[in-house]
Amino acid sequence: MSEIRAVIFDCYTTLIDIKTNERKEEVFGYLSLYLQYYGASISAEGLRNALDLEKQRYLRAKDERYPEVDLEIVFRNVLENEGLGNPFLAGSCCKLFRLLSRERFELFPDSLPVLSELRKSGYSLAIVSDAQKVFCLEEGNMLGLNQFFDCIVMSTQFGFTKPDPRLFAVANTLLGVTPQQSVYVGNDMEKDVKGAKQAGMRAILLDRDGKESKKATEVEPDFYAKDLWEAWQWIRSNEA
Repeated sequence: MSEIRAVIFDCYTTLIDIKTNERKEEVFGYLSLYLQYYGASISAEGLRNALDLEKQRYLRAKDERYPEVDLEIVFRNVLENEGLGNPFLAGSCCKLFRLLSRERFELFPDSLPVLSELRKSGYSLAIVSDAQKVFCLEEGNMLGLNQFFDCIVMSTQFGFTKPDPRLFAVANTLLGVTPQQSVYVGNDMEKDVKGAKQAGMRAILLDRDGKESKKATEVEPDFYAKDLWEAWQWIRSNEA
């Protein structure tokens, strides 16, 4: 078996402990009030419905098995329909939408220490995440994550999500390693383990609460870890 030279991570719920509720009434209420500053008169319910319809239209236009929604484009189209052509407004609405919908946002306690160990040990590091590029990089900077990674691959950069193996292939190419030389660490059996294995990589399932490993699945990870320290120990034991 090839030496492990690179470790690639999922981001949210693997490194970042996050909880969001994007259906809260106040999210759309505050957004509709914010848009009044730019001359819009759309109601909270009208904005919610317009965004839902535009997301559906956007996805129908995608010729992908696992299509990704680009929230910034969705907002831009909705705003243009309201007569708002400000090129910066869609991005600011996305960030406000994210801020209002977040209920928990912090690193897991083991994230920075394990990343530090991996970096000191000479591994190339990357993120492959189903994430919105309009706020993912900024959130990584807020929490001090981005400094550890050689590249960050986000689904909205390509228009498709995990488990599409092409996302994993992009990260391996950018890191200059073969799939056999890298291992993926993620918390979702379908998206993370299946995608990485289909890309020819080894995969570690991070199962902090013990629920994911109980799900029926067509693939098996190379290792089950209850935290990132266990993942790190397995990586060290499989260096050669």
